[in-house]
Amino acid sequence: MQKITINKLNKLNKDFYQNVADDFSDSRQYFWQGWQKIPQFLEKNIKNQKKIQVLDLACGNARFAQFLKEKNINFKYLGLDNSAKLLNIAQETIDKENINAQLLKFDLISNYLKNKKIIWPFSQQFDLIVVFGLSHHLPSGDLRLSFFQSLKEIINKDGLVIVSNWQFAKDERFQKNILNWQKIRKNPKINIFQRLKLKKLLKNLENDDYLLDWRKKEKTSTKKEAIRYCHHLDNKASEKLFEKAGLQILDQFLADGKSQKLNHYFVLKKTN
Repeated sequence: MQKITINKLNKLNKDFYQNVADDFSDSRQYFWQGWQKIPQFLEKNIKNQKKIQVLDLACGNARFAQFLKEKNINFKYLGLDNSAKLLNIAQETIDKENINAQLLKFDLISNYLKNKKIIWPFSQQFDLIVVFGLSHHLPSGDLRLSFFQSLKEIINKDGLVIVSNWQFAKDERFQKNILNWQKIRKNPKINIFQRLKLKKLLKNLENDDYLLDWRKKEKTSTKKEAIRYCHHLDNKASEKLFEKAGLQILDQFLADGKSQKLNHYFVLKKTN
């Protein structure tokens, strides 16, 4: 994928979260069912549990920090996100809950495009890195590989990387969100200039790349059409990606949503 296309897809997603941040956060006030297995993975794999160093990538409203606190896990939390609005909501959460946490605004895609790799804005290592709802927003196979390779630099020897890959393309509810040119062309909320830009983006997408609209728009404060870029990572593609990145799969399972199959979770560690 060309750099200019990656940049445009990143901007599309940043605009999406700028437009729907409040509503997006409101729709994510609960703990995902798949998270309930995480404490047992921590207990089994992390030897020194005096205080677990946690990195939450694309942390959103920091609800995972709330989850860890509710589970009485002793932790120090760093949350990264590229949405200032969501980080403001997250800050309110951690202040209210008195959570030992730090939040940073970080655009890893722009960082990758600038440096031809991801350079993290810190030098520390972590016991637990969680990647929830992020993988599908990384445009291009090269970027996804570089991202997961970079996690090896910041995870401790016995640390865990836990990833959830959104299985939207297999879920009938979210298949309705997938946009094609016919849907874009007939949408009165999308002006001619936006239509032409989206048409060009559609032509430059890679396999299993999609544009999705926001189906909660009747409850959304903005009148703009909110569209996001998403890549669908199935089981086979995920396993191949992690192997190339030098990450070993310790466990995997499906969870979340009415189907209990909305997210595919992977528990990973560095390959020896």
